[in-house]
Formats: sequence, structure tokens, C-alpha cells
Amino acid sequence: MIEIRRYESKVLSSNMYVVVEGDRAIVIDPSDDVGPAEGLHVECILLTHEHYDHISGVNLWKEETTAPVVCSSACAASIRDPKKNLARYFSVFCELQTWVKADTIPEYDPGYCCEADETFTDRKEFGWLGHRWLLFELPGHSPGSIGILLDETALFSGDSLIKDCKTNFGAPGGSRKQWETTSVPRLKNLSKDIRVYPGHFGDFIYETNELLY
Repeated sequence: MIEIRRYESKVLSSNMYVVVEGDRAIVIDPSDDVGPAEGLHVECILLTHEHYDHISGVNLWKEETTAPVVCSSACAASIRDPKKNLARYFSVFCELQTWVKADTIPEYDPGYCCEADETFTDRKEFGWLGHRWLLFELPGHSPGSIGILLDETALFSGDSLIKDCKTNFGAPGGSRKQWETTSVPRLKNLSKDIRVYPGHFGDFIYETNELLY
């Protein structure tokens, strides 16, 4: 039976998810703690978007598990550049973001960058142990943002959807226009009873009339 495990990182309380079936797993937005991989064969690492607080563990997880990193083409282009993934400006980003109270700036590497192994444009589907995964672009919060839909019942939303928080378009490359014209229609086509696993805080049941932007 599939299990979704959430781990909160020290970097702006961002969420890492480990989706487990038996002793096999897929990791979403890895933090710099590989402890949750113990006893598991990690087969894939998925990224919801390119911002440092959601990719800070990519290199460590790749080294420990050799699992391929999969993300959108736009995300892949940005994670290679500390300026575009915001590692270079992370202290400023911590001060400007509004969804997490950051009393102190966490330790970070201003030169951090990483590489994707597989990329896609628009959408990508794949099967895994009888489960269906759909990755689809959700530009707005960032150019490389995606939604990750599991079995049409669970949506890993990164920072595109956070409970009771307005979608933030203030980071470089953020676009309210792309969000309204591309992403909102895609989200409105999803089932109303999908459970959302966001990039920060706890999960919640998605309702189209709760879209905040």
C-alpha cells in the first residue's frame, strides 16, 4: 500500500516527501537529510520547482541513491545557476517571502547548483508499481513550477498551492499572467476531492473555489 511521508526541512520549513511502496520510493523536493532513505530503494527524485529551499538536498540524495532527477525543462535550466535558483540571494529571499516566519536565516550555500537527469516540456506521464504519475507545468510562482499528480488523488503542488496562502509571484520569473492563463485552468480541471501536499505546511483537500491569487 502506498504511503506518503512528509519531512520538514530547516530551510524555510519546506516539505520533502518520500512516497513509499514496499521498500521502493520516489522522493519529491529533497532536503539535506537522507535519513528517510534508510531501508529504501529510491528510484526517482522529482522537483516541483527550482527554488533553493526545494532543491537543497538534490546533490546529496543523488550521491547517496544514484536516483535520476526529473523536472521541467525550465526548472532544469535554473537549478544549474545559483542566481536563478536563488541560492545566491537566499538571505534576501528569506526576508521577502511571506508564508514562513523566518526569525533567523538558515545556513545555506550561496553557490549551490545541481543538475537534472531527465526533463520535459508541458507534461510527462509514467507508471510506477501500478501507480500513475502525471507531471505538468504550472508556471506562475516560478517558470519551472509543476504539479505532480499521483493516481489522480494526490497533488504535490510545491509553492503553487499552499493552504490559506496567496500564490507568490514576487520571485524572479514569477508571472501572475502565466498563472491565470495557463495554471489556473489546469488546476480547475482537477477533481475537487484531491488531497494537496504543498511545499510548506500540512496537506489539505483541494477545492477550485479556494484558489487564491
